[in-house]
Amino acid sequence: MKSYPTRIEVLLEPIGSPMVEVVCNNQVKYMRLFNTPSWVSFEFEQIAGPLQLTVEHRERAPEDGVTAVEIKSVKINDIESPKILYQGFYYPIGMPARRTTYIDFNGVWVLDFSVPVYTWLHETLGLGWIYE
Repeated sequence: MKSYPTRIEVLLEPIGSPMVEVVCNNQVKYMRLFNTPSWVSFEFEQIAGPLQLTVEHRERAPEDGVTAVEIKSVKINDIESPKILYQGFYYPIGMPARRTTYIDFNGVWVLDFSVPVYTWLHETLGLGWIYE
């Protein structure tokens, strides 16, 4: 089976000091974000099929004050577009899902995409016909 080189980058901007878990292709990155925006990157070889990028705001408690994380950008193989960013959904715990990049309660933001990413990007960005 053919595998495709895949690079995913997500730019996170913290409000307060949120605890965040970012996962893509079974790679998990935990972090507490402080004060400045942070890029989280994943690089891997992947066979064709579906993938998921998740950003989870965790461990938020009322005594923490205001904590949140905003997803400012998503790059896939160095291609960046708001159309990519707004393909994701936020699933706050105990509330309805919504299309936003601002994660203010405990919950997870999910971006479903597929490999090869150039085919998915072509369709998502509306670049016209794809010849197979």
